[in-house]
Amino acid sequence: MEKITIEKATESDWPYIQEKLKNYLLDANNADWRQFFVARLGERTVAFTRIIDRANCIELASMGVDYYHRKKGIGKTLLKFLIEEAKRQYPDKQIYGVTHRPGFLTPFGFKEIKDPPKVLEHKRQRNCTLDPSKIKIMRLE
Repeated sequence: MEKITIEKATESDWPYIQEKLKNYLLDANNADWRQFFVARLGERTVAFTRIIDRANCIELASMGVDYYHRKKGIGKTLLKFLIEEAKRQYPDKQIYGVTHRPGFLTPFGFKEIKDPPKVLEHKRQRNCTLDPSKIKIMRLE
């Protein structure tokens, strides 16, 4: 397999990201291409994610890997990168993830929490397309 490279998204990546956000039913609220990172295999963009500064916390959000590139470690590589990038950019803020796949975040040190920041609870109740009871809010410990 080709080497995965991760870089800041550019404006030319935006149509790809917008299409995938819609297709994968991911959080596109207030999305701006400047928030995103993309993963590439060679010249081909195969995944994306973003960091959202929620004022009192950081959310790692909107991760998507192209269907034919799943189960190859791209999502894990992207998440490792994103955690380090969030720690570097926001060293004094707690890092959270809002997900329907908590098992993906757990190996990276995330734990489900019962009393999340209000902005993330609001997101779970109002913005998620899945049943809110299936959405878990997790914090990096």
